[in-house]
Amino acid sequence: MAWLLAVHGLLALVLVVGRSRVGRWAFPVAALAPLAVVVWAGSVAAGVIDGRPVTSSFEWVPALELTIDFRVDAYSLAFLLLVGVAGVAIFLYSSRYFGSGPRIATFAGTMVAFAGAMAGLVTADHLIALFLFWELTTITSYLLIGFEDRSAKARSAALHAALVTGGGGLAMLGGLVLLAEQAGTYRISELLADPPAASTTVGLAWALVLVGAATKSAQVPAHGWLPGAMAAPTPASAFLHSATMVKAGIFLVGRLAPAATEGAGWWTGAIVAIGLATMVLGGWRALRQDDLKLLLAFGTVSQLGFFFLLAGSGDPKLVYGGIALVVAHGLFKSSLFMTVGAIDKQAGTRDLRRLSGLARSMPVLFAGAVAATASMAAVPLTLGFDAKEAAFDGLVAEGVPLIGAAALASVLTVAYSGRFLLGAFGRHHDGHEPAIAEARPKSLLLWPPVVLAAAGIVLGVAPGIVTPLVDAAAIAVVGEAAGKLVVWPGFVPALGWSLASLAVGILLVVGRRPVSGLLDRFGEVVGRGPTAEGVFRSSVSGLITGADRTSGLIQNGSLPFYVGVIVSVAVLLPSTAFVRGLLDAEIPPLGGPVEAILAVVVVVSAVSLVLIRRRFAAVILLGGVGYGLAGLYAVLGGPDLALTQLLVETLTIALFALVLRYLPAGFDRPTARVGRVVVAVGVAAFVFIAGLVALGPRPFEPVSATFVEQALPDAGGRNVVNVILVDFRALDTLGEITVLVAAALGVIALVLPLAQRIRSR
Repeated sequence: MAWLLAVHGLLALVLVVGRSRVGRWAFPVAALAPLAVVVWAGSVAAGVIDGRPVTSSFEWVPALELTIDFRVDAYSLAFLLLVGVAGVAIFLYSSRYFGSGPRIATFAGTMVAFAGAMAGLVTADHLIALFLFWELTTITSYLLIGFEDRSAKARSAALHAALVTGGGGLAMLGGLVLLAEQAGTYRISELLADPPAASTTVGLAWALVLVGAATKSAQVPAHGWLPGAMAAPTPASAFLHSATMVKAGIFLVGRLAPAATEGAGWWTGAIVAIGLATMVLGGWRALRQDDLKLLLAFGTVSQLGFFFLLAGSGDPKLVYGGIALVVAHGLFKSSLFMTVGAIDKQAGTRDLRRLSGLARSMPVLFAGAVAATASMAAVPLTLGFDAKEAAFDGLVAEGVPLIGAAALASVLTVAYSGRFLLGAFGRHHDGHEPAIAEARPKSLLLWPPVVLAAAGIVLGVAPGIVTPLVDAAAIAVVGEAAGKLVVWPGFVPALGWSLASLAVGILLVVGRRPVSGLLDRFGEVVGRGPTAEGVFRSSVSGLITGADRTSGLIQNGSLPFYVGVIVSVAVLLPSTAFVRGLLDAEIPPLGGPVEAILAVVVVVSAVSLVLIRRRFAAVILLGGVGYGLAGLYAVLGGPDLALTQLLVETLTIALFALVLRYLPAGFDRPTARVGRVVVAVGVAAFVFIAGLVALGPRPFEPVSATFVEQALPDAGGRNVVNVILVDFRALDTLGEITVLVAAALGVIALVLPLAQRIRSR
């Protein structure tokens, strides 16, 4: 598996570095990456579907036992095939959609990097690796959404998506780490086999994971970034925001739902509430859009809510339907986005109020759009219908309220599907100047969306082609394939709910003019409230304002204040550990009379230093503190430290003596404020306690014995001290030498001007 990701990285690097030479071959070359995914997935599909996952491991930092583990079971395989198949079609489509040039090659390279990140995300078997790929999709998505970097709208949309999904990713990281620590493993397969028991910490962990999944898959209230991301070029919208990236959250909740339902009793209720709210809000907003891409974007939000509900519930029947719907959605929604791109290219607009008569001028594209829209609306004989029936069969078992709410939201899906099809290809009668396509789309703008749409029909008529994969994926997640994909389910309650939602949706399409008027009136009332975009902008503005005020408070230009903050943080954070260590420490012996005399010298000099107001006397007292400490080092058996201290103190006094002649004889001390006194006393107490703890008994064996044993065989030296300095602790020695050199340069910089002045006199 690692080699497959290496292929993506290599191709992305080639496209970005060699962008001036690739030219019009950028996207055909880029298509090799998802094609490799399809070929590899096809080669292992039989074994994986039979229950033999493919595993591999890459040692990242062996010394720290950090590895990147991959595991491809049937659930991962379904998403991997979705990334590969949609990627090949969209990359080939992009070769005609775009022209050529260095920026296009860079865009293609970024798309390849994104595809590799998605492939790594769905196959990762390590929580940290999962997070790394998760954030890589956020970064590459930011670059793709903001591709038109001269557009303020594109830059704002990219920032919106990055902040929301990136913030959710950081929350998810906290949850994953908590889960791993509670479970005792970072390997996903092991965590799912033995999930941590319910507790407050585990509940918090699952809540954080849910936040990350919900933001990635544009669930309410974090849904606003997805419609805004339509500022990206249409191929990026087709790939990222319909077939791949937005499925990451669905993938995650589906993968972890069985363990989450055990560790958090509220999980299923939260998933259902979030999913239903997203379904209804997205469907209603889709009915009010005139831009075809925005219509599809809000439709994607609505359908993601449905998938979130199904896959995250942990119920075997619902999970089965969710997996089938994810496969169907990847086919029809990427096809519809590419259809919009072809219309925009040929007619110069995506405004459905201006498009007219395209069914006659683009018959093949129209046929593909009909097939894809039918699958989106779950019309019989489509894969969308088969998958929806499997999902509704599970919802019926959950009771009337849940199936009724899902059926109501499905009515909106049928309605906006009809709005899309009639708006894009019907005749124009709205009083706007119609936009007519100048020519039929080129072949590569035409056939990729048509082929994906046709695949939805073929698989709908012959669901047995995809059934083994869906069955195996459900077994990999929940242990059983509780649903089925059939062309005709028979006269069952699920069919009644499905046909009822389809019929009501068709009535809304037929009576779309009065319905549109009602929606406009209702929208005026609802529109007075805050929108997701407005909330985001207000949040960012408040964050910036808060940052300005905080910076003005902390960075106020006062050096004593800065020192006080630094030492306070340094004291407060480890204080608890030091106090605990003091309780266990043994008080060191007081020592003999020499130590007592030297201690008195240090204490008296330090106290006098605080009270004195003459600079020369202050220098003498400061030297007394230093020389007293040097004496203590010598008495306690540290002659090297004593010598260093003597040299440093002598040099310091000499430097002070050189500059004192240019300073006033005395200085005024600021009034002692309560805050400064508290900080000073706290630092003094901290240093005192730290010294007691450091001098207490040490439960670990000293490293000196190891150094003595290894000096000759490992370093070839008999002088242990020299070996420690130049081998075992070579970096420390290098650091000390660097400090000494810097000090010497500082001394020269201070003394040289004074020497020059003396010579001039």
